[in-house]
Amino acid sequence: MGSSVRKRTDGGETIPRPSRAQQILLFALLINATGSGLYVASAPVYLTREAGLSDYQAGLGFTIGSGIALALMAHFGYICDRVGAKRTYVLSCLFYAVGMVAFANIHGMLEFTLVATATGITSGTSSVARPALVRQMSEGNLRWFGLRNRVVNNFGMGLGAIGAIAALKVGSLFAFQVIYLANAASFVICAAIVMLAVKAANTMVVARPVSRKWVAIRDRQFIRGTVLNGIIALQYPLLTFAMPLWAINTIGAPMWVSSGYVLLNTACIVVIQSRLSRSISSLLSAGKAMRRSGLIFTVNVILVGMAPLLPSVVAAVILVLAVIVHSIGESLHAGASQEVYYGMATNESQAEYAGVFWIGQGLALTIGPTLLAFTCLGMGTPGWLLLAAVFLLTGILSPRILMAGAGRPVEADDSGNSAGEPAADTSVTTKAKTLFDTAPEGINP
Repeated sequence: MGSSVRKRTDGGETIPRPSRAQQILLFALLINATGSGLYVASAPVYLTREAGLSDYQAGLGFTIGSGIALALMAHFGYICDRVGAKRTYVLSCLFYAVGMVAFANIHGMLEFTLVATATGITSGTSSVARPALVRQMSEGNLRWFGLRNRVVNNFGMGLGAIGAIAALKVGSLFAFQVIYLANAASFVICAAIVMLAVKAANTMVVARPVSRKWVAIRDRQFIRGTVLNGIIALQYPLLTFAMPLWAINTIGAPMWVSSGYVLLNTACIVVIQSRLSRSISSLLSAGKAMRRSGLIFTVNVILVGMAPLLPSVVAAVILVLAVIVHSIGESLHAGASQEVYYGMATNESQAEYAGVFWIGQGLALTIGPTLLAFTCLGMGTPGWLLLAAVFLLTGILSPRILMAGAGRPVEADDSGNSAGEPAADTSVTTKAKTLFDTAPEGINP
């Protein structure tokens, strides 16, 4: 039984109803994202206040660990295509849980670098398996299910951020350890529920015969889109790493501000994500959305960089406004990046394309903390203005770069829909209050 259909009461248009297997998968991803929210919203403060690392050491440790994993991303994708998305995702979740237990007991730079490497490898494997799993379980509604997956992820990140705020307010090592052990548990639970979701699915989520290797790397149009997305993806460490440390160090914001920013960002995205993303249905529209997001991040970075020059109360208000502006840009960027991946990936090498795609975004997540530590946190306002110029230039060039791939042939997925074309009934308005209106009884980077 595939996704059924129900009517919207306000506009009369039809939208898909998730099947039981899709509901179970979304619940598993919600638990995963909630645990990740605990980690993302608190890790910078934990490393610099409890683990004894400086801002630069924290950024460098993330860079080294993630860089090693990044070099293996394409291999992860190829292996996932051969082994199967379910098995790859489940194993990566279990190994990541082990790494998170170790993260809760870091006492120096060497330990952090080793743990960051281990978690980077497992997180990278999960990152290539998850899009393939979502695609294989989309049941003919790829863009709609991908959109709902993103909203669920953001909703879970918000729930995790709430828990992180509590730990940051307590401010003790024990409080941080509790939330990281909870994150580890969330990945174990997610792995178990994913196996139930696949078992309930109508379509077999299995390994695929792969006749060629490095298909994605040889796809020049896809590589251009990957590079473009990677530059704009600097916005992720901007929100989770640079902005909170900048606020704490320059205007004396409380430590829990990092979780507060993530929570506000998540709440904004849950409300606006589907409305901004549903018009992105081609590489042409993705290019325009990427351009808008680049311009929005330019404004956001200028606001953040100028905030310390203002009175503290005004600066605090400006930084909150910057988070809201950032959320609009992030929603546009997320919709555009999904179109680049799903619109260009071939059916045979889904995970390999995901692996190569994540090299671009992974570079931003890997070198981003170190880059932002040396420029924005180290240089101050001039560094923020330099970052603004990068976002501005990238945004302006986006439509031209992505339009070069607009005429490429599309390939039908397992459900018969073209991966690069809108699936049936994809204009969905999904908000937090309706995410689980069809979820099973008892039921979130």
